[in-house]
Formats: sequence, structure tokens, C-alpha cells
Amino acid sequence: MKIESLVRSLGTESTLAAESSEQLVSDVLAYAKERARDNDAYRYGKPPTWIRIGAAIRTSPAQVLHELGVATTFLTASPLAQVARHWAHVRYCATLDVREGHLALSRHAGNVVYHHKVAQSEQLGIGLALVVAKEVLRRQHPHWDFHAVDAEVALKAGFLDGVGEVATMPRTTKRPDYILLGHHRSGRRNGMKIVVLECKGTHQSPGFAHGQLARAAVQVDALRVGGRSQPSLMVASYLSRTRITSYVLDPPGDEELWSGADDELDELLGGAPGDQNWRPQPAPPDEARTWEVPVDADLPAEASDVSPAEDLPPGRPDVFDIPAERRGWFTQILTRAAAATALLFAGDNGTARAYATPRQRDEQPDLGQQTLFEIDLPWASSTARTLRLPNGRRAEGTRYRAPLPDGEILEVFRGVESSLYRQLADGQLGAYFRAAPKTFRQWARTPLNGGVLSVGRDGTVLAVRRAERH
Repeated sequence: MKIESLVRSLGTESTLAAESSEQLVSDVLAYAKERARDNDAYRYGKPPTWIRIGAAIRTSPAQVLHELGVATTFLTASPLAQVARHWAHVRYCATLDVREGHLALSRHAGNVVYHHKVAQSEQLGIGLALVVAKEVLRRQHPHWDFHAVDAEVALKAGFLDGVGEVATMPRTTKRPDYILLGHHRSGRRNGMKIVVLECKGTHQSPGFAHGQLARAAVQVDALRVGGRSQPSLMVASYLSRTRITSYVLDPPGDEELWSGADDELDELLGGAPGDQNWRPQPAPPDEARTWEVPVDADLPAEASDVSPAEDLPPGRPDVFDIPAERRGWFTQILTRAAAATALLFAGDNGTARAYATPRQRDEQPDLGQQTLFEIDLPWASSTARTLRLPNGRRAEGTRYRAPLPDGEILEVFRGVESSLYRQLADGQLGAYFRAAPKTFRQWARTPLNGGVLSVGRDGTVLAVRRAERH
């Protein structure tokens, strides 16, 4: 594939098929009932409901990769972390295509062996789920803007155990992937709400997604505030070369996390939250569903073919419950994590680190939890770059150049719009959250000569283009 064709494909707007129905709910519940025969963890899922999605969801391959890149900024500390954070874009930039107006896998995506397909479906599943979830939430909650926060980052600041590297801690497979932090401003009043999100992806079949959603129903209920389940979304995407389809369920729940005037928000976000020392507790036994296990379950064979690593560990899931009186603290944690995410996307580890709590910075190593922020690297003097556009707009970030076999060079820029970056660097979180939506509207249709530009509602910017050889 020539680089010009690749970049053109990345920027092509397409339809992402999204489905939700009563039949989908029935299929997911049937799977959960059948699996509960041998694994009681499936009895603790939230009751899924279907939603009216409405008009077709419009997106592009670049937007999917943009969402993936922002969501996966928190990598284990490493001298090569700056390069690794570009990996989602470089590795997967040729995996998505547009076929007859629909987003689909490219022919290059299928040319991998099974275990690479698993990683591919997991990663693309995150980007696709975030595109779908944010669009669904914008339709449900007009004028709200949502920022993705890694659930591990948020929970690590409050809980002493039960949070860590998923691969080595089976308990953590029963908690969600992301928390979507919503912000709304009307006049001078601000509102904050959260939506718990679980992302799934599969190459196997649409039926396999039923099992994924049954597991997701358990995971999204692991986070509670004041003992109450929070609003949530579950998205499982079936990846194929014909078209990609995302299956969406919306367990009930709707309440704001925090609200107040501009000056109250600024005062709240100006404080350092610090760590809490709570511990997750098993879900109460009386929360288990008491449904009758079906004698003859009519499930597709592939739906039940789940590896031990993907299945839920038996037993009651752990619940991470934020005390009601600590809503303000949790708002601080989530807003600071969202700010750190944007800064890490731009490559500014040092400034991002300032938004972390001691435990998130791994300044309490005796707890044995995973490091989320690496040592402050000399970003400003070594990797900082400014993206200048013909219309005078700018973004601050980092750039990576990948040489291609034909002698061409693929350039990936990740950053934050300049004025928003200054607000984040100066600790002006309230101003950042209020200004980001306006910046998105101004930048939404900004062209990039010789490339494609994706702009997020959080002010992050992804640019992919053919670079000049020196």
C-alpha cells in the first residue's frame, strides 16, 4: 500500500454499524444463565437493556486510532515509552478500511496468526467502543462532553489492593476498562457525571460477542459510588472485512457525580486529592441473580468457546465502592487523570506526573502495584514538537517517524491544541474542561496538507502524513 493511499483511507468518513435490540439482550442473558451452571460469577452481572441508537454513527479509521491512542497512554514505565505510545497508530494504521461506505477490516488486518488477532481485536475493540460510546452518550446527553479515563488509574488512587496488572491478577478481570467522565456547562454552572465502559472485540463471530457482553455486565458493576451502581455502557465489536458491527447494551443508572458554579469547580480542581486507603469488598451474596439455569441452552458453539484467561474467575466479584461523601475527591481524581491522559498523549510525562497521586506515581513501592508514571524525561528539550497549520492554529506534542520499505516515511504527530496545553501545564483544569468543547468546534474541519488530522473533544490532536526525506 502506497503511503498516499494509506493516508487517504485513514481520513475517509464511513458508517460504523451499531446494533442494540431485545434479541441481543435475550442472547446475552441466555449465555449468562448457561455459564452460571458452572461459574456463579455470571450471576452478579447488571441487567442489560437495549437502546435506540438512532442515526448511523459516522467516523473514520483515523478517529478510531485516535481514541485508541488516547485511551492507552498509561503504559508501564520504560525508556522506550515515548515510542511505544505511537505503536497503536503505526501498528494498526493499515488495519481499517472503508468498504461500500462502511468501516471494515482491511486485507492487511487478516494476514496475522491467531494470537496476534486476539491482540488486534482487543486493541481495535477499545477504539471502536470509545467512538460508539461517546456518540451514544452525546445523543443521550446533548451538550455533555466525555473524556476517557483508565479505570485502573482512578481506582489505584483509592484502593490498596485489587488493582494492578491484569495479566497477573485474575481478580481484576472482573472490573471495567474505562470510566467516561462527562462535563457540562450551562451558564456558569458545571456538572460532572461518569459512565462506566467495558470494551470488547472479536474476529470469531457475532455470537461470540454475546459471551463478551455477559462478562461485561459483571465488570461494569464493579465500580460504585455510595453503594449505588453507576451508569454504564458495554460495547462488543465484531471485526470483519465486510463491515465492522458494534453491539451495544446500556445497563440502567443515571446520576451526576458533582455539580457547582465555575468558581466552585476551580476551587475543587485546584486542590490535590491524595490517596485513600480503601479495600474492595466482595459483592453481597444477596445480589446474585436467582434465575433458573436452563436445561437445554441453545447457544452457538463458538459463543461458549472461551479461553480460561478470558473467562470470569468463579466467585463473587470485588466491588470498588467510593463513599458518597467522597464524590468531590473522586471528581478530583478523574479530572486530574483526564488531564494527565491528554498530556501523556502529547508526550509530556513530567507535567502529567504532577497530576498523579503518590500511589499512582509509585512512590509507595512496598504496596507492589503497577507503575503508571515513569521518571520525568526531558520532554521539552528532546521530543517536544509544534504542529503548525496553514490557518495559524498550533498544537504542542511529540512526533514519530516510521521508515517504510519503499523509502517513504510515515509521520505520526500526537499532541494537544496549544492554548489547552498551556492551561493543563498551568494547572487550570476548570478552564481546560470549559474551553475544550469550543476548541473542538473550531478545529473540527481543519485541513492538513498531505495528511489527515483528527481532533478530539478533549483537545487532543492526531496527525498522520507522508514526511519529507532529509
